[in-house]
Amino acid sequence: MDYHRKANRVLGSVFIVFLIAAGLRFTYPTAPGIHFFLFVSEAALVGGLADWFAVTALFRKPLGWPYHTALIPRNREKMVEAIVIMVQNELLSENLLRQKIQGFRLSPWLISKVEKSGGPAFLAEKLGTALGKGCQNLKIPESAAVLESMIRNKLMDSGLAKLFLAKLRIMVEKDELDPLLKEGIDKGIDLATTPRAKELLIQVLGQIQEKQIGNGGKLQKTILGLFQVTDGINLDEAAEDLQIELILHLRELQAPYHPVRGQLKELILEKLQSWERDPDALNTLESWKNTLLAETTLQPFLESLLEQVQVSLQAGRLPSGQALDHVLEPMLAAWWSALKEDTHFHALVDQFVQDVLAQALQSEHAVIGQTVRDTLESLSNEELNHFIEDKAGNDLQWIRINGSLVGGIVGGLLFVILNYGYSPLLELIKLH
Repeated sequence: MDYHRKANRVLGSVFIVFLIAAGLRFTYPTAPGIHFFLFVSEAALVGGLADWFAVTALFRKPLGWPYHTALIPRNREKMVEAIVIMVQNELLSENLLRQKIQGFRLSPWLISKVEKSGGPAFLAEKLGTALGKGCQNLKIPESAAVLESMIRNKLMDSGLAKLFLAKLRIMVEKDELDPLLKEGIDKGIDLATTPRAKELLIQVLGQIQEKQIGNGGKLQKTILGLFQVTDGINLDEAAEDLQIELILHLRELQAPYHPVRGQLKELILEKLQSWERDPDALNTLESWKNTLLAETTLQPFLESLLEQVQVSLQAGRLPSGQALDHVLEPMLAAWWSALKEDTHFHALVDQFVQDVLAQALQSEHAVIGQTVRDTLESLSNEELNHFIEDKAGNDLQWIRINGSLVGGIVGGLLFVILNYGYSPLLELIKLH
């Protein structure tokens, strides 16, 4: 409600009532009720006008009256300074704020806020969104180059040969390489059963026949025996027999506990242990590693990988196709559960926040007063008046309204006292 307008209406109404009362008094000069009516309305008008003048004089010069009016604009510097001192030293004093900071606990509020928002699911959603947005401005070529440099420098600075050999030895001891061996044997069988394998065997047997090797190793004697059986002419049948023999041997090697596989395992372990103790072998492996790293460029692969990651994360998924929040939520759930129970971490966070706020308060407390001062000084006189009227204007207008009401009441009391108390008393005194 616009109390300024309401106060003006009340004052205008009182003035109209006064005019009516004055007219009635002039028309009926002897009527006692009219006299009372005029006295009360006159007092109400005087009270309303006096309070209107007083309230208006705070902000402006009522009717152009220059003496002790427009008090707020005239004394704005004193008023601004008083407000600054009140806010900085009383309402927001350094001691009061320090007490508030000492009682501030961020961790319970933060935990409660996250729990009300959904807990781990909320964290997974926010983290997924942040990762997606963070990837939008990712400069893939530059990032791939930096990542490649970090990987290459890390690998070249690290002695990996002994670690690699030890890891490989443990894998052999635990038969972790058996699946690879089985896969190799399976591929060997598949290759051995192809017509191309038979053609290769025919070519080899033909070369041996042409050289007519008489003295050689066991393999050569076996091959020559086949030549004798086949009269040294039918290479196709000999190659077929040799192919069948090769397939049978490879199928025998598929058995996990085949003696040859055991011998191969022992031989590999012996070599790995020997290389682990041989500085020359370790240096050779390190040299190979460094040469490979120097000659190999990872940037195209890393760019392709980063592009896949960027597209996937922006779509809220991993490159594998899994929903990102579904992957993050179980991880964050375990972390969040442990975090909620870690009271020591809570105390560290709260103490850190309190220390930061206390240091900021100590160095920047004067900013409060300066901010209030700058804000008030930036206002013009009219803006300052409007600011104060906006905050306290309704109460000030009620002062005006109450001035008319109280003036009328006091006028009525004075009329009664003067006419029914004071005047009879004077008559009584005159008689004596």
